[in-house]
Amino acid sequence: MTAGWDGYNAALAEARAALAAAAPDAETAAEAEAYLMRVAASSLADSFLKDHLTEGGLGRALPTRGGPNPDYRMWGGGLDPRRRYRLEGRLNASERVGVGLYALDPAGGTLLTGYAVFDRGNVDDDGRFTLELAADAVGPGALAIALETRVLVIRVLHRNDGPAASVKLEGAAPAPAFTPAMGSAEAALAMAGRSLLGGVRQFLEWSELISASPNTFTTPPEKIADVARGDPDTGYYFGYYLLQPGEWLETTIPSGLPGYWSLHAYNHWCEALPGAGVHDLSAKPDADGRIRVRIGSDAPAELANRVDTLGRRRGVLIFRAHREPQEQVPEATVRRS
Repeated sequence: MTAGWDGYNAALAEARAALAAAAPDAETAAEAEAYLMRVAASSLADSFLKDHLTEGGLGRALPTRGGPNPDYRMWGGGLDPRRRYRLEGRLNASERVGVGLYALDPAGGTLLTGYAVFDRGNVDDDGRFTLELAADAVGPGALAIALETRVLVIRVLHRNDGPAASVKLEGAAPAPAFTPAMGSAEAALAMAGRSLLGGVRQFLEWSELISASPNTFTTPPEKIADVARGDPDTGYYFGYYLLQPGEWLETTIPSGLPGYWSLHAYNHWCEALPGAGVHDLSAKPDADGRIRVRIGSDAPAELANRVDTLGRRRGVLIFRAHREPQEQVPEATVRRS
């Protein structure tokens, strides 16, 4: 057991050193300490508390990996391409359920291998749906599991007070109570250490690449484009706010987007800031019909679509849009109060 803890502590120390070296200022370095503890708690929960986080064959995805969408409720689990699974669900008051199959790259990032979406257009009158998952699955209501697939991720778009979509996966091996992942505490600690260090490294790269173009929006940098695009029918644009006292960032949303879109603010380490976002149902247009989002703690309170960054003057921005027309990049301009 000593070796397991030594390995985990070594991963923790390496991650802490990497964060300290990458921090652009003292405030961001201080925030990295709490961020690392949240990632560490999540890695240990995945290794030792999986049975408590699993319901209906699916585990709740804790929001500690970088860039989570606050409009989504997420579930997931491991998949074995040799097994057969059946996903059953009911949409309830949610808008849609995205079902993604993923392979893992060497750094632990996810690479899409299959995808299905359920919304009002393809569920029955009661909002129910089913999906067969197997290597040889074909036809409507089926999704083939590619040989390299290892992970299933469920994304539920839910933005109201009604009941969220329910989903259940049949065919998965149940998570046994009081049994660490991988069958032993030593192996579970090793897995937790890999998860912690891999996640920190991955999103250090995100924040480094995205912060290179402050106060503007761009397509995902080429090095992370594949892992950054979790939903194949969603357009993603990254931004970074870097503001001086009295400044705020005005972002103009592209016109004519046909469905869901959102703009959320994060800290430098890609953690979502509570309540710091606007989407197509909450945004209000200006007098000229355009939608402008005002980002930053110093944005005037009387302006519409204000996103308070909670005192932070730097951090990541993510704009998402379903069925987005190509090259609809949000415009951004620094304003001063």
